[in-house]
Amino acid sequence: MSPAVAPGDHVIMEAITFLARKPRKGEIVVFKSDGIPSLLPNATYISRVAGEPGDRLRISDGKLYVNDTHLALRNKSGEIHYVSIPGCGYLASSNQAIAVPEGHYLVLGDNSTNSHDGRCWGFLPGKNVMGRIVVCYWPPDHIGVVR
Repeated sequence: MSPAVAPGDHVIMEAITFLARKPRKGEIVVFKSDGIPSLLPNATYISRVAGEPGDRLRISDGKLYVNDTHLALRNKSGEIHYVSIPGCGYLASSNQAIAVPEGHYLVLGDNSTNSHDGRCWGFLPGKNVMGRIVVCYWPPDHIGVVR
């Protein structure tokens, strides 16, 4: 998830928001790997929400399109440019569009060329979402709101 969350960063997750509403595009969520076969079992991951239930997504020329509209997801380095990962089953080419099933999300890593994310393992069950990353508290030069 670098540069939003770099290796060695210590972050705070909050879970209260998702008691009142569902995760939204652009938020960095913490989730359990339960039921996702290609992820380590009983592990916790973080990734950015790119698609919500019912959304139709595709990647073309480094840009993410949701429901045929360009969605510029950003982190502290600016707009995230996405690539298709040959050999992965989802968004593998600019011709492929996928629909997010009800009760699920599509999550993508910020380091698109080096991220084992929803493009490889599919859709994140909503029940696996634990909360969202809000702030980094360590190291000192990274302290602040995580974007």
